[in-house]
Amino acid sequence: MSQMTGGEAIVKSLESQGVEYVFGMAGHANLAFLDPLIDSEIKFITVPHEQIAAHAADAYFRVTHKPAVVTTTVGPGATNVIAGMADALLDSSAMVVICGGIPSFYSGTGGYQEMNEHGEDQQFELFRPVTKRVFRVAHASLLPHVISNAFNYALSGNPGPVMVHVPLDFLSYKSDYELRDLPAHRPSTKKILADPNQVHNALDLLVSAEKPLIFAGNGVLLSEASTQLTSLAEYLNVPVATTMSGQGAINGEHPLSAGFTGVVGTPVANALARDADVIMAIGTRMPEMDTSSWSSENFFNSKQSKLIHIDINSYEIGKIYPVEVGIVGDARSVLEQMIEQVPNFSDPKTSTPWVEGMIQEKQKWFAELAEFEQSAEKPICVERLLGDVRDSIDLASGGKGVLISGVGIRHAAGQHFRFKTPGTHIVGSGYSTMGQEVAAALGAKLGNPEVPVVAVVGDGAFRSTLQTVIAAVEFKIPVVWVVMNNYSYNIIAFYQNRHWKRLTGTEFRIEDEKEPYNPDFAAFARSVGAGGKRIENPEDLRPAIDEAIKSEIPYVLDVITTDRPRARASGYWDVNDVLSSDWDGIAP
Repeated sequence: MSQMTGGEAIVKSLESQGVEYVFGMAGHANLAFLDPLIDSEIKFITVPHEQIAAHAADAYFRVTHKPAVVTTTVGPGATNVIAGMADALLDSSAMVVICGGIPSFYSGTGGYQEMNEHGEDQQFELFRPVTKRVFRVAHASLLPHVISNAFNYALSGNPGPVMVHVPLDFLSYKSDYELRDLPAHRPSTKKILADPNQVHNALDLLVSAEKPLIFAGNGVLLSEASTQLTSLAEYLNVPVATTMSGQGAINGEHPLSAGFTGVVGTPVANALARDADVIMAIGTRMPEMDTSSWSSENFFNSKQSKLIHIDINSYEIGKIYPVEVGIVGDARSVLEQMIEQVPNFSDPKTSTPWVEGMIQEKQKWFAELAEFEQSAEKPICVERLLGDVRDSIDLASGGKGVLISGVGIRHAAGQHFRFKTPGTHIVGSGYSTMGQEVAAALGAKLGNPEVPVVAVVGDGAFRSTLQTVIAAVEFKIPVVWVVMNNYSYNIIAFYQNRHWKRLTGTEFRIEDEKEPYNPDFAAFARSVGAGGKRIENPEDLRPAIDEAIKSEIPYVLDVITTDRPRARASGYWDVNDVLSSDWDGIAP
């Protein structure tokens, strides 16, 4: 044991865990934690807004599978991280958020930004819906114990964010703290093996299927099971479709890769999901965007198909669909069990009309996309932009570069990119905070510094968190933002036009003026020390992206794009029914 402050004890605990980065902002309630970071190898990345910190930590985990820490001061500093934590929760991304609180001896007085309308010092209550667990430290001496438990919760089972509420006086409290070796207080393996009988039942069903499909979710990536997934698919010659967040679970250029499903998924994947007689879903909650609002006409039809559902959380199995076989286990361990047992059920399978038909339809789909990727239209079309970004990243990294896409562009990006490597598409697919994609670039690059990191973002999203560029300049984080500037919240405007034939709140313009308005994003970037260039001609786009990647500085490309994108939706979203003037008020 050693005499030190509570802040020092936390830093020692983080060092034991192997934490590399703390993201956040300084305030009076976390200063006693920040000071010992000066003497630590842990780097503090200070950002202009706490939401940016949470998004950066989220992306850092997604590319490294190592948790970062976020720190905030009391009051608004704490509440500013809530949106980013919600993204991390719904996309299973681990982080530990250390929030300073009011002094413990002032609890109930209403001082120091206390939230006490319904009880004393209730700041921590705000975080329950967006975390796996909230810890309210009861005494300073418990800090090493609580920090250890926080990482256990963040990393166990389905990863996610955890919040630790620390009264500011605890951070200054001197004591002989009993420090912990944090990894020694966790399980020594992440393996959760399946019931062998259920593995037998699943293989029996999968092998006997005429039209089998493997449906891979983010759980495959979290379990680092891409190799095992591909091996089983190849042995049984089964196509693989993914959720949006599961892209990269199988090489997108693999013959058995069908793309991703959902509202604006690839038509090949959606068709397979509709027609399969057996689907084996691995590591997915079956969310509505990936399953066409659970429509039996557009996705899995339980009356004509059978479902094998594998998930690390038992409560996800059967939550939406009835299952023929439900298996609790982590994706990698279960797939390894299947690979070991599958020779007892079948020899390696050769190609089938089911697979050959899928390959032919995929070739037609790729040809259709390739045609529009050569478009010379002005303003620049989305297909041309995405094709050029993809080719630039591939040239610079051999398919290992990281693309970050957000709520407005994620579906089109998934259609045009064939992600070859796990962890190379960072996308907010659960909570879908606008602006997440801008800030996530920081964490992705810090976690994977050897490859290019490019964020394709809408102009509305860039407006939300554009101050991220300042932090990138300050810490010399060379990421590229490609801003699709169409002077609008274009996707929302699309739905307004579709259902009401008029717009409000979705076009960017100065009041009483006809011309559209946006800040000069390239000039803004240059004003804070980043690179910046405005692109209006399609022939200038690819050279500009190549130049930005090679520059090795933060760089913003302000690309004037069409406000009439081509929507290639082959799925179904019931929100369109609800918004329709013909809706009868009955749930679709």
